[in-house]
Amino acid sequence: MALPPLRLWRFLLACWTLPPGLAEDSVTLMRGRDRCEGLVTVQRNGQLGMVCGDHWGLDEAAVVCRQLGCGRGLFVPKYVLQPTQRQLSLLQAARCQGAEASLWNCSLGPWGPVQGCTCECISAVHCSGGTQAKLALSGGGSPCAGTPEIRTENVSAIRFGLHAKEASITCRSLGCGLALQASRRLLVRGPGDQDPKIVNCQGTESSIFNCLFNLNFWERSMLETDTQVVCSGHIEARLAGGEHPCAGRLEVKRGLTWGTICDADLDQAMAHVVCRELRCGSAVSTPASAHFGPGSGAVWAEAFHCVGNESLLFHCRRGPGHQCEHSQDAGLRCSGEKFRLVNGSNSCEGRVELQVQGAWAPLCAAHWDLEDATVLCRQLNCGSAMATPGGGHFGDGDAPIWTDMFHCVGTEPYLWNCPVSTLGAPACAPGNVATLVCSGLSHALRLRDGQSHCDGRVEVSLDGVWGRVLDEAWNLHGALVVCRQLGCGGAQRAYDAPAPRRGAVGVGLSRAHCLGTESLLTQCNVSRSLLVPAGASRDVGVVCSGSHRVRLAAGPGRCAGRVEVLHVGVWGTVCDDGWDLQDAHVVCEQLGCGRALSALGAARFGAGSGRIWLDELGCSGNESALWQCPSGGWGQHDCGHKEDAGVFCSGFTDLRLQDSSRPCAGRLEVFYNGTWGGICRTLSPASLEVLCGQLGCGHHGQLEAGAVSRKGPAVLWVSSIKCRNKLETSLWQCPSDPWDQHSCSSREEAWVVCAGKVVPATEDPGETLNCSTTQTCPEDGDVRVRGGEDRCSGRVELWHAGSWGTVCDDSWDLADADVVCRQLGCGQAVGAPVGAAFGPGSGPVWLDEVACRGREASLRSCPAEPWGQADCEHKEDAGVRCSRLESSEASCEEPMYDVIRELPPAALYEEIGEAKARRRAWGSREHGSLSPRTAGVRWAPAAWPPALRSPQGARPRPRRESSAAPSPGPRYSRRRWRTLPARLAAGGAGAQPLQRVDLLPGFAQPDGVGSEGGGT
Repeated sequence: MALPPLRLWRFLLACWTLPPGLAEDSVTLMRGRDRCEGLVTVQRNGQLGMVCGDHWGLDEAAVVCRQLGCGRGLFVPKYVLQPTQRQLSLLQAARCQGAEASLWNCSLGPWGPVQGCTCECISAVHCSGGTQAKLALSGGGSPCAGTPEIRTENVSAIRFGLHAKEASITCRSLGCGLALQASRRLLVRGPGDQDPKIVNCQGTESSIFNCLFNLNFWERSMLETDTQVVCSGHIEARLAGGEHPCAGRLEVKRGLTWGTICDADLDQAMAHVVCRELRCGSAVSTPASAHFGPGSGAVWAEAFHCVGNESLLFHCRRGPGHQCEHSQDAGLRCSGEKFRLVNGSNSCEGRVELQVQGAWAPLCAAHWDLEDATVLCRQLNCGSAMATPGGGHFGDGDAPIWTDMFHCVGTEPYLWNCPVSTLGAPACAPGNVATLVCSGLSHALRLRDGQSHCDGRVEVSLDGVWGRVLDEAWNLHGALVVCRQLGCGGAQRAYDAPAPRRGAVGVGLSRAHCLGTESLLTQCNVSRSLLVPAGASRDVGVVCSGSHRVRLAAGPGRCAGRVEVLHVGVWGTVCDDGWDLQDAHVVCEQLGCGRALSALGAARFGAGSGRIWLDELGCSGNESALWQCPSGGWGQHDCGHKEDAGVFCSGFTDLRLQDSSRPCAGRLEVFYNGTWGGICRTLSPASLEVLCGQLGCGHHGQLEAGAVSRKGPAVLWVSSIKCRNKLETSLWQCPSDPWDQHSCSSREEAWVVCAGKVVPATEDPGETLNCSTTQTCPEDGDVRVRGGEDRCSGRVELWHAGSWGTVCDDSWDLADADVVCRQLGCGQAVGAPVGAAFGPGSGPVWLDEVACRGREASLRSCPAEPWGQADCEHKEDAGVRCSRLESSEASCEEPMYDVIRELPPAALYEEIGEAKARRRAWGSREHGSLSPRTAGVRWAPAAWPPALRSPQGARPRPRRESSAAPSPGPRYSRRRWRTLPARLAAGGAGAQPLQRVDLLPGFAQPDGVGSEGGGT
């Protein structure tokens, strides 16, 4: 390309003041990187100026390059002038045969106004003697897919979008075959309804460098949007259906179509290349025979013959492969080296580092705790977590520190199974890096299938192999040894634990009789045994005194809900007597959810069940855990569950698109610190893909250029969102600048258009579709509901292996239903009906024992039994009820309010009481004898009640005498939960204003990118 486009306009504004003394006729290439490229500038007949681009081509370029001694002409880009340059004079009608010695031997017209130049553009030339510019596709998984960009030496890459003709030229020039997908069309028209194309080709050019560049559309086109081109030569790999992102069924994308490969075609060399491409370490095993479940769609009959050192599957040689069915789909398990411990005395201690985009960097210790450490030790097969020394203990490293905050319970198998909050995180203090010391495998213990890292079924590592521990007379003496060895305090309970569910399980110890004074379990009177069938003997389990947890239940997210505490292995609630912001603040801090905005009583999130563990709490606000606060003691209370305490934390977040008549489009807003605010438009293409998927609006998004808010939010919360890889499923996991109420100006707020809701085909369950004729099959894992009142309620059905099937209701709860509702684009779940509440389905039962955390992007991402291995019948089909209906489907009985700030409190509470009575009647009909935790209402984050706090002026109630009649308190129904964000935007009780945070500069304006080059 003759000239980096970002430097062109500054040149046009200044080029008319050229060096004096050019009395003779001359030709110069100006403002390029060297004298052999640039805009064609002519001194002729005493006048200096540019050359009109009409008819300017490679013949004219050949003459100019020859005249300048710059070799042959390579490219002839042209540039449309700005409207403000139309008063200039251009040299008109320059035409050459290509063999002339100089431009003066060609046919040249007179100097004339811009209006006499049909294209209103100027000519540029790039000669072979100049600096080479290269066109590439970046970020698409192979050299034949991605965002078009021009790369030149010492100049930042220039990215832009291409339409169909331009994409075809690009694919052809790169040797990538046909263009299957061009950049999505920009959404704002230019002057006179022109297509705002920055590059405009005829379709016959050999390179887009020979096309017309219109920089009048540069600002509209240079937004970082989903502008990927996909060519037919594109090859990309992924793993699906595994227990973690680095294991699963091997699927290969050819062009735009995903398919599987036969297990006979997957050798070790190819497996290593795929693991390297996915940045998942090295290949560990290649399970055959559809070990991770059968795929759907195509089975590629082409094999990849890799050497083993290729960086991408794309680079492997290809040839004929085997013919097979999906029952022979290949599987692959990689080592999954996304985390490591470095600078310790062994591989099981050191500084925690995270691999992102192929580079290792340390993790910030701001929210690193023992629960996170326990999960990472388990993931690295390093035993149990012993300590997390202070920052700097294992050195700081040289790379920038990642600010990802993991919120593990301690029972997760992998760190990436834990909730992560990265968006808006403050910069990490220098040297404050996470560290970890694991026990190693020698005589190590771990607890499985528990509710915290300090309770569960005991397993022991002997000779590097994990095995079960059995005992016929297990008691507290043995439990005390286990708890002490794990650093979990004393023993509260010893119990017979259920054996692992499926298959033969290795037994490490068949007897463990302890005195209670031993420091290791293997020092007790123990006996080893060989493999035995699961359930043949009793496994041992423990609950240690360190088995305490706090969670927020029945709310819209992890950072708002009813306060529940785990004690002695049992969940219970907290009474609202004396409950205030100091108590609530301890809970929010403990969960990594910021500060408390509201301390709520009177079971505002619904009544819990079971034990009430704590009452009359008197926290100062500085405690690190709720159970460290003064209270009446465990289980000492005079309350009922209608007085369960709740909390709303500043860290509760939500997303929405506002002010658009189109679905899945509008101004992007985030709810944070109790306030809706905008987001700056500096979102990367990967971030737009994650955002749209999170909103249930497809997997492609684009920033809408030129949109202006009629009445935008007063707060613009965050800028520079840059999702990093394909493992991120929500915007909360993506790095950005820190939260700041003034992250950018209102002119820079993001308006987004997503591809739209994915509506799967509507065939009957069990019917296998013919996807090769008139209709397109759904994607594997697509979800739909049937038998309900509308498209947002009904029996859950999944598309897999070419047919629709159902989900078993074993362990089905609101977290699972939340994922389904989000995938449907229906908001959040308000019910998780079981027992075929919407009628029994037909066909296969695809999933059983689903265990979502609620934040997954799709149901297929949740832990579950292998596909098709359910032990259920259709009378156990799971269902959902979701909160969000389209306006045309909304029930008049359950209005959905956007703003009710003007409603007086009296009207609010009257309406709440009426709606709660309806909810009770509805709940008793639908859920029968299910507990409130299983069958309770889940509130939609876009449907919160105003204030969500005690009425103005209310004070914490004093402790009642046991004879006092309980106070009923105000009642809330799910219909009123729509408006909390609106009310808190006006200022919620206890809201903490954010301090101003100095931000790094955002994206530079177009005229600030690139550098000035010298001319000749």
